[in-house]
Amino acid sequence: MIALYKKELRAFLTSVVGTVVLGVFLLIGGLFHWVFPGQWNLLSNGIAELNAFFLFTPWVLMFLIPAITMRSIPEERAQGTLELLLTHPLDPRRIILAKFAAGLTLVTLALLPTLISFAILHHLGNPPGNIDNGAVLAGYLGLVMLGGAFVATGLAASSRSKSQIVAFLTAVLTCLVFYYGPSALGSYDLFGGWDHIVQWCAMETHFRSIGTGVIVIGDVLWFTVYIAMALAVAQRQIQPGKP
Repeated sequence: MIALYKKELRAFLTSVVGTVVLGVFLLIGGLFHWVFPGQWNLLSNGIAELNAFFLFTPWVLMFLIPAITMRSIPEERAQGTLELLLTHPLDPRRIILAKFAAGLTLVTLALLPTLISFAILHHLGNPPGNIDNGAVLAGYLGLVMLGGAFVATGLAASSRSKSQIVAFLTAVLTCLVFYYGPSALGSYDLFGGWDHIVQWCAMETHFRSIGTGVIVIGDVLWFTVYIAMALAVAQRQIQPGKP
């Protein structure tokens, strides 16, 4: 399992796709947070905080993470290496867990350079250091958990498709539905007293809750259960005998 994890990580970091995805992520964030004026600009409200970063980044990850995971299973099938992995002492669960761990590591590595924004705002605060460190730490924890949910979703989508493009589109649509769909439905007062329950089903609800700086076990548990269910779908799809 560790060997497969290292192989997945190495393959992405040394590929053109990996370089482009990481570069695009940092470029988009840099432009919207420091160059373009608007609600996502970190200097626009004159307060040393990263709220705009934490609200904007999920929408970028929603597209970039499926670009990472779309090749994970279809490429293995195309090259005939999936069957080879399954004949080794690696069961489907270990294969999926190794790919998930590699994907989550990549997400974490992509987020590390964004700490520069935190360092800049920490210095620009009046007085310097006047920034809510707890909220920033919680926000990054929320992004890691959200990234894990997107990685698991991407693996589930790629495990069900032989086409990387189909896997990408399916993952993006699924991430969008589970991230924002229930929040949007609940905001229209369509379900009466059940609206808050509908909104509770959205990733956005739990991500924003963690981002407030108060880490509730229910939010962590929600992401854990979601990730486990998505990985179970992926595992089931690569079971020997599946088409």
